[in-house]
Amino acid sequence: MNKEYKQYPDDAMVWVYQSNRFLKEEEKQHIENKVKSFIAQWESHGSSVKGTYTLLHDAFVVIFADGEGQMLCGRAQSASVALMKELENELQIPFVDRMNLSYKVGEQIHFINFNDLKNLYNNGVIYDDSLVFDNTIITKKDFDNKWLCAFENSWHKRYV
Repeated sequence: MNKEYKQYPDDAMVWVYQSNRFLKEEEKQHIENKVKSFIAQWESHGSSVKGTYTLLHDAFVVIFADGEGQMLCGRAQSASVALMKELENELQIPFVDRMNLSYKVGEQIHFINFNDLKNLYNNGVIYDDSLVFDNTIITKKDFDNKWLCAFENSWHKRYV
């Protein structure tokens, strides 16, 4: 796990991409190589983007960009989505499907589909104190403080 992102400012931009299963070692290596190459040539407004990434829980690819006080152009922001779509095609793993959700019990991550959320909640599999991953966060500050949060405090709750 790359921890370079911990040195980024609170307003650094964040993109969280989740798999629908745990990644195999060879898949993680392929992803790391591809993301490193992407970050090395990532640009916004003609300047290099200071970026980094980390792989977490063998299922999440998290990309960080420090705009150093400047907003990244739309093209630079869209570039990480294009990268992950390319990885989806190469590895046959859905990374940009926002219907893929996950929650944590102890140290175990569970993958679910958004359409199953209400049923899992109503059947007591997921409850208000369950920890869920909010992959919609957009800043490092939110990543540090809100990415993993109680179900009752998440956007997920309004859909049950």
